[in-house]
Amino acid sequence: MPDFAYRLAGLLAQRNDTLFGVPGGGPNLDLVGAAVGAGMRFVLARGETAAGIMASTYGLLTGSPAAVVVTRGPGAASVVNGAAQATLDRFPSLIVTDTVVDVQRSVVGHQQIDQRAMMAPVSVASVVGCDALSDGELASVLDRAGTWPMGAVHVNYDPECDPGETPISPSAEQVRAPLPSLGASEVAGLVSEAQRPVVLVGMEAAAEEYRALPERPISVALSQLGCPVLTTYQAVGVVDTEGPLFAGLFTGGSMEQELLDSADLVLAVGFDPVEPMPNPWRRTVPVVTLSSAKPSHRFFPDPTPMFGPVAEMLVELVDNLGERGWSPSWPADTASGYRSAGRERLGAERPGGFGPMDLLDAALSAMASIDGPATVTVDAGAHFLALMPNVPADEPFRVLISNGLATMGFSLPAAVAAALARPGEPVVAFVGDGGLAMCQAELETVARLNLPITVVVFNDAAFTLIGLKQRPEHGDLSSLTYGATDYAAVARANGVHGLVASSASELEAHLLGDPGWFSPRLVDARIDPAHYRHIIDVSRG
Repeated sequence: MPDFAYRLAGLLAQRNDTLFGVPGGGPNLDLVGAAVGAGMRFVLARGETAAGIMASTYGLLTGSPAAVVVTRGPGAASVVNGAAQATLDRFPSLIVTDTVVDVQRSVVGHQQIDQRAMMAPVSVASVVGCDALSDGELASVLDRAGTWPMGAVHVNYDPECDPGETPISPSAEQVRAPLPSLGASEVAGLVSEAQRPVVLVGMEAAAEEYRALPERPISVALSQLGCPVLTTYQAVGVVDTEGPLFAGLFTGGSMEQELLDSADLVLAVGFDPVEPMPNPWRRTVPVVTLSSAKPSHRFFPDPTPMFGPVAEMLVELVDNLGERGWSPSWPADTASGYRSAGRERLGAERPGGFGPMDLLDAALSAMASIDGPATVTVDAGAHFLALMPNVPADEPFRVLISNGLATMGFSLPAAVAAALARPGEPVVAFVGDGGLAMCQAELETVARLNLPITVVVFNDAAFTLIGLKQRPEHGDLSSLTYGATDYAAVARANGVHGLVASSASELEAHLLGDPGWFSPRLVDARIDPAHYRHIIDVSRG
């Protein structure tokens, strides 16, 4: 076995205890064997994209990048979506691909792709891995995955590479180019003049707060600040979603616009421009941003930036504020009022039948029976518009969603990772039928590992979110609808307990019944998609 496999496995084991993957032969198996020998657990997935999502989510929840190993050619091509999810969602991930070795590159065309070029747009750093690379150089690249902005680091494993062909790109220093920054005392003067400030909290703040649990420095500082807080999808739980400060979600949609239109200052705490929908920021009020790195895109036209550790800067800013002249009715009452009004509007119109809001109400009612902490994973699709404003969370990363990439097929593999990272705690995975179809083979992974995952399927046999955007010139519904699939039967075929629900009461009874929250199961909820038009009108406008 090449020495590099042992060295790489040792460096991976220093960062995490689990390796995910779908191995091929040769160097792949060398790495798997070396990793197991180094004391790591190997988790075999059914597909490379899912394995990549498992690794990135496991790394996020355990606080250190986890690795995924795949074979050259088709394996590398298939893991690209997993790399993109990690990089655009800011999850830390290490992706190892083997490759046609350097000495054979001119004579072997089989499965040969320029994998570094293919991975470059979806990774934050890349290296050719071989014996010519020192442990220090390799460790530096691997550490980039967990440095904000977090993402996928790619190792192209070539045990026979030329020492002159091992460039490392890009460095963390190149990525993290700060802008000129004001101090906390200067920004405090700007903030203290505001009468109606609003805070936007994003993924970077969630990552810092999660690493700081149970101290909660950001939540404590926001409580002292005492103004309404909007969070992005990935920052849900930084402030308690049922507490006095949480005003709702910031998505770039319509639900939060009334609150933002009434603000005279916005404080963006760890906010990442990759998170909201691609709608322009049209407000002219001052914006203060707190982040440790230069933003990837210029979402706010002319912000006042502070650069550094987000929690430290926020605490210092709050300490420098002194007396504030905000209206007594602005802080807590304002936040809870906007939150409640938004949720009421979302659930107002129900045209009859078993719709997504009925499903959600029943599921949340049943989930109240869970004794202890649980994790919720949410897939991309129309159903997340109903879910995200309503699912409760009182700490970061208890609700997991792919937001920067917004990829379908995220929820189930993320649930696998959450169940492994938080042993003994149940996970509820909410999926659409389209997203589940993209990764349904991982139901076998859930059964094989006997994980406490309950999968709830919003089954309407269509790409409903895309259908709501369809106009007459886009063709007819046949381009977006499928034949009916019995996902309960699919689950049973993969060793997971499968049930069908056609009403809210039936769904709740299934969730409260056997085999319970601590066994693998799936409930195929057959819903009426007619409700989605109202939901998208309220949330997106």
